[in-house]
Amino acid sequence: MTQQISFTNRPPNSAWVGAVALLLLLAAVLTGCGGGQNNSPTSEDIPPVAWGLRSVTEADLAAYFRAAMGPGNPSYLGNSKDMGVATTVATNSPSPSTAVFSGSTLQEARVDEADLIKSDGAQVFNLEPISATDFTANVLRRQRFDPAATKAALIPVDTLSKLFSADVRGTGLYLDSARQQLVAIGESGIGWGIYDAWFAPQYWAQGVTELALIDTSSATQMQVRHTLRLTGQMISSRRIGSTLYLVIRSYPVVPGFDPTWPSAKTAANQAVLNSLQTSQLLPTLSIDGAPAQPLVEASACFIQPNNAIKSADIVTIVGLDLAASTPRHAARCFTGNSEAFYMSEQSLYLATTRSAYSYNQALPVYAVQTSTDIHKFALSGLDIAYRGSGNVVGHLGFDQNRKSFRLGEYQDALRVITQTAPSWTPMPMSSGGVVSTSALTAPEESPGHLSILKENSGSLTVVGELPNKAQPAALGKAGEQLYASRFIGARGYLVTYRLTDPMYILDLANPLDPKIAGELQVSGYSDYLFPLTETLLLGIGKEALSDGSAGDGRFAWYQGVKLSLIDVSDPASPRESARTIIGRRGTDATVLHDHHGIALQTRGNSVRVSLPISLHDSPPVYGTGAASDYFQFTGTELQKFEVNLMDQSLSARAPLASNLKGERDISKDRSLLWNDQVHYYQSGSWLSAPW
Repeated sequence: MTQQISFTNRPPNSAWVGAVALLLLLAAVLTGCGGGQNNSPTSEDIPPVAWGLRSVTEADLAAYFRAAMGPGNPSYLGNSKDMGVATTVATNSPSPSTAVFSGSTLQEARVDEADLIKSDGAQVFNLEPISATDFTANVLRRQRFDPAATKAALIPVDTLSKLFSADVRGTGLYLDSARQQLVAIGESGIGWGIYDAWFAPQYWAQGVTELALIDTSSATQMQVRHTLRLTGQMISSRRIGSTLYLVIRSYPVVPGFDPTWPSAKTAANQAVLNSLQTSQLLPTLSIDGAPAQPLVEASACFIQPNNAIKSADIVTIVGLDLAASTPRHAARCFTGNSEAFYMSEQSLYLATTRSAYSYNQALPVYAVQTSTDIHKFALSGLDIAYRGSGNVVGHLGFDQNRKSFRLGEYQDALRVITQTAPSWTPMPMSSGGVVSTSALTAPEESPGHLSILKENSGSLTVVGELPNKAQPAALGKAGEQLYASRFIGARGYLVTYRLTDPMYILDLANPLDPKIAGELQVSGYSDYLFPLTETLLLGIGKEALSDGSAGDGRFAWYQGVKLSLIDVSDPASPRESARTIIGRRGTDATVLHDHHGIALQTRGNSVRVSLPISLHDSPPVYGTGAASDYFQFTGTELQKFEVNLMDQSLSARAPLASNLKGERDISKDRSLLWNDQVHYYQSGSWLSAPW
């Protein structure tokens, strides 16, 4: 689908089809705080309230839900049916193969993430993608590489179908090679891309998550070992060794209770609440079709007494032992919602904006002085221990795909980058599209805000932040938005943007005294940053051009997809050592919306890169020669590049053209690099070629 966007600072996720009308309805229901800006708030500006979670008795938990589900509670909008609806290269599982191959790109090394394709270097597994309205596929396919083949190809081995219930579609795989098994994850209820942002509590009322544990030990036929069905919609998941961690969100659906509280049912509703039992509210688990049992006990739950919004949402953290012969799990839960998930090898963090949203069409508008609550859980196998909570200035942005990258843990310190602009459009515009002159003279705050938290007597305390009184320099220029962010070791990298791409290098070696170590100014912006070595980053985003006619001259039109090599060996003087632009205005890449949409393969002193591209390079129908010209669709292809790590050069290789005709959604496209072969996964089929 061609997307016409008339300004560079586009919404970060283009999956809004069909959701705008729904969000306009939500906008009329949800409320937020008013406009205005303040200058560079700090943690000292946050009122001193308790953000922590508190363990409760079963009676306490039931009392909380009675209040949260009571009449007039603004956090509940009705039943969902009423709405009409890695280090350099990802760490791979132990492999019997000596092949050099790419794996899933990970935010944190050794913290595995689910994806549509998985490989151990000898075999390749993929989940057949299906549409939001067609749940009939759900097919798991296994192929193998053939080192003796004269042509690049994947050899089909076997398939498994009907992995999930009829109301569930497959969304991701984990490959546990050490135990010769796969975990296939399926979810229900995901029909609108906008809901990935978790804006509406009612969406989570009837969600389901299913797991299929699959034996891959046979060379000829996979077998399902166990199936698990959890009542709750999955937020995200990660795997560390033999433990799979899931975070799910649910909302109670109580028989006989009408959440809209019509006057005729007030007495009946109150009677239901008066007799409410926690067993009616907490999520359940069914194994191999057996009767459902509690997924989590009330005694393992927490409430947040000072939650900004009393919500009956339940967030449950589940640990599943993949080494056990029969499914074995542990779980913790807390009340209230959560909108961001990040996990290191030791800890799991969940974050929630401390205010209600309002909406501007398809994007949230945050309260002007909002802040974010963060809860920490320590992980050790099935031992999931709550460690404390904290609060930071600002929110985690407008794009769900980027939110996890706003957090990073290093040496027991959590670094969080937030932004304080309440809405996506950096500067208010008149109806004619011209930047308001009053906006140009309004006081501006730092677009980015860094907070560093450490555990302190059962809470997370802010021990360092930027800007601060000693180092007041802003992270970004006035009117810019926060794009890419990445924490790697003792450094942080931050990209803000409106015309040029200021990339800031943050020295975080001393959590008590963070500093801006350097700054790089280049055109365009980066959506994601991938570390190729300790001192070389690959940035992927969009090029941009200004026509010099709008606002203060810093307004620009985004162009083709941009790849940029950034040398950070001297943090005080970073430099762009190489760059290339793919296509013209309108070109898009899978990786700009999902960090799994890129493959990286290190081979000695070079790194091979492949990424699916929807290329717009054909002259526009009504071209004027202006920077705003939107080019026509040319074709879909897998673009290939090689990075020379010695001279930091970037060389293009002949792209692999798709064998599927016409413009289509490439959000599920993937690629896999194996020895000297490239394999392109698109709409359930594979296309193979020599590198």
